[in-house]
Amino acid sequence: MAHLGAAALDLLTDRDKLLMLVAGGSALALGVYGAREGARVAGRAAERWLGTPKLVRETSRWSLTGRGLTAPRVKSSDAVKKDFSDIILPEGLHNQVRSLAATAANTKRHGAPFRHMLFYGPPGTGKTLVAKRLARTSGLDYAILSGGDIAPLEGGAVTQLHSTFDWAEKSRKGLLLFIDEADAFLGRRSDAMSEGLRGALNALLYRTGDQSRDFMVVLATNRPGG
Repeated sequence: MAHLGAAALDLLTDRDKLLMLVAGGSALALGVYGAREGARVAGRAAERWLGTPKLVRETSRWSLTGRGLTAPRVKSSDAVKKDFSDIILPEGLHNQVRSLAATAANTKRHGAPFRHMLFYGPPGTGKTLVAKRLARTSGLDYAILSGGDIAPLEGGAVTQLHSTFDWAEKSRKGLLLFIDEADAFLGRRSDAMSEGLRGALNALLYRTGDQSRDFMVVLATNRPGG
């Protein structure tokens, strides 16, 4: 103990040694942080290289951590309902969400066409969380888009949407395509609607006009009747 105390005292009183220790610790911390950031950047670059569409903000498909590379076990209806027990919602809505999840799981299990859905609720009420959980319990991958990214594209939105749906159709496990703030580019056709938004609306209607065994679309909006 005396030797350790003397060594510590020598370190604290020797300015050069103390600076070297601090610099070494800082370099180590920066190295760990840099490695994490580097892995994150590399992951995003790999996703682009693997063909993830530009509109996709987040996806469980092509995960470098191994998730999404093997098909998860599709749960039974009872197991699906239990899987939503930690999500807090009004009782009636909770039961409805569980029923939707059980239906989606049965659809996946029997290889039937998926039904598309619309979620409504104010910001922060869990629409994205429920969509992710719905995908997981149904044995699907998920991809998250934002209508706010689509609207500014105008004429380019049609190409980007078709590219996204082409990518979704190639999912080996099936894909839940969640479009948040869908009202940003969807609405009633009118003379005031720009040509670009009209084209985006027509593209979405064309790709979702028939039910698909490859993907299901979940639209989310903050505006009732929007």
